[in-house]
Amino acid sequence: MDSTARIVSDLNVARFVDRLQLELDPAKRASLQRLLLEEEDKFGRRAERLSDVQRHLAEGSRRIALQKALIETLKANGQEVRLAERTLSNLVEIQRIFEQYRHVILDAIDQKHLGHTRIGKR
Repeated sequence: MDSTARIVSDLNVARFVDRLQLELDPAKRASLQRLLLEEEDKFGRRAERLSDVQRHLAEGSRRIALQKALIETLKANGQEVRLAERTLSNLVEIQRIFEQYRHVILDAIDQKHLGHTRIGKR
């Protein structure tokens, strides 16, 4: 993959993830999720995409932990938590999308490996 195309793709993914974190409208969220998956899949389900997805998952786990800590702090201080909880819900949904995509990539890698194994055994 061309390095410029890779950079643009990575920036697009980051932008879609950022927008998904805060978007409340279900139709816009569905559109952003579709765009995110299309961008992630643009260059195929190759092993190099797996490292990107793993990085997104690690970052997502960190953001979820921070958001949970924020909610606990808000609760402890008697403050409103609805918006923070909605943001947490969005973060968890994004994490789920990346986890599903990781499984798709792993399945594709397994299928490719099985195909090469079968060809070699003929």
